[in-house]
Amino acid sequence: MNAPKKLTTGDFINSPKVIQNLQRLEAAFGAGGSRLVISDVLDKDGHQYVNLVQKGGGVLGVALLGYTYALEQMGIRFLRLAGTSAGAINTAMLAIIGKKEDPKSVKVLEAVAGLDFFDLVDGRPIAKWLTRKFITKRGFLNKLKAWWLGIGIFYTVLLVTTFVCLWLLPHNSPMLHFTQTLVIVLLVATLLLGGVVYYITRLLKRLKCSGYGINPGNFFYDWMKDQMQQHGVNTMEDLVNKATQPVPGMHLRTTNKQGTDQLSADVTFIASELITENKIEFPKMCNLFRPPSRINELHPAGLVRASMSIPFFFESYFIYGIPREDAAIKAAWLETFGLEFPPGEARFVDGGILSNFPVSIFYNPAIEVPRLPVFGIDLDDSDPADNSGDMGAWTFMGYLSRIFNTVRNYYDKDFQLKNKVYSKGIGTILLPEFNWLNFFITEEEKLALFEKGVAAAADFLLGFDWQSYKRDRSFMQSTLEQHSNRKGD
Repeated sequence: MNAPKKLTTGDFINSPKVIQNLQRLEAAFGAGGSRLVISDVLDKDGHQYVNLVQKGGGVLGVALLGYTYALEQMGIRFLRLAGTSAGAINTAMLAIIGKKEDPKSVKVLEAVAGLDFFDLVDGRPIAKWLTRKFITKRGFLNKLKAWWLGIGIFYTVLLVTTFVCLWLLPHNSPMLHFTQTLVIVLLVATLLLGGVVYYITRLLKRLKCSGYGINPGNFFYDWMKDQMQQHGVNTMEDLVNKATQPVPGMHLRTTNKQGTDQLSADVTFIASELITENKIEFPKMCNLFRPPSRINELHPAGLVRASMSIPFFFESYFIYGIPREDAAIKAAWLETFGLEFPPGEARFVDGGILSNFPVSIFYNPAIEVPRLPVFGIDLDDSDPADNSGDMGAWTFMGYLSRIFNTVRNYYDKDFQLKNKVYSKGIGTILLPEFNWLNFFITEEEKLALFEKGVAAAADFLLGFDWQSYKRDRSFMQSTLEQHSNRKGD
């Protein structure tokens, strides 16, 4: 049987659906977005700049590529970048490739198109089986429950029947042979169940020793490290230098009293640190774990690995040997989190636990009139039934998902509710038919995700109004200042 065809970059960008959506944009804004106005910050070639936040979402991150590809085709570039989990991966790639003014999504696509996603599932065979059966297939939880219920009923009936026969039937009964057979079957079933329980216990013990994750995440770390090396990023210093490259010929379209002062590029990956229970912004907070003279002991690929450490699916990411007695380390922890005694090690899981859509990090209270917008790419794979107000229609997994999403999205949602103008810069990619943990994703599904990302970006740009965004952002700031002056300290 022939292996399925591996799609090339050309298959993605030449997809009829992709071309159709780009034609919609060109009809509205001209080739390359020549008539599009979405920012007042431009470079020498006329590219417009935005700050970009990308949401986490497992394999759904392919849709993020489609979205940024469409933005770049319309002459949009990214000054500051931030992302969580899958969003951190695309954020990292956009930060390390080429120069600020270069289009990058095609090169990111080349790397992702050549990646077999199931290679990321690098645990033991049981991990691969669990991923294939339990995680990537909808409805498998119900099947598993049915299996265990059936096994429980069978064992209970067997146990009761055996004891009834032993208790009621005389030893010289013609049914003695039947009773002996029941006893043997019961013993075999008990041994089998005992073996299963013992094996599960061993797995749970091993899970604990491996950071409560079924996959080490080593493949992803090595892949990310290789991608960085290909683009000249081998140290933390290299990453910062790449991410903070100046924009050639940066200027403003209109007069703004802030000018281009303090308009500088950077990159942020969000991770959740469990020992001190804090949200970590990398690389900004690397000074918590190493003093400036030793900062290159941390490899930048580890920052992305920390951000995408999906609990239970991937092992936690650790930073060991924090020099907790170092004066610079002590000062950093005290200033950042108010902790007088830094930990000796740090343990990270997916940044989405605390902030899956970190739009808030780009809020600057000193800005009265914005010079560029904050764009966000939201991934929404919720089932319409589980997303409805009809609680009777919720599935069990939908119920658990709502609990998890309530916790992880509260901080980001709270910021957006209090600063509603930022919602104007957010485009949503609706993906209810996809499973964010389906690492068995097919080439056709990758293409469909990319196409949906492009379509969502087209819809967003066609509805975005920069002048309205500026007015609302300025009004929001003046309102906040009035409230602050009224309340005092």
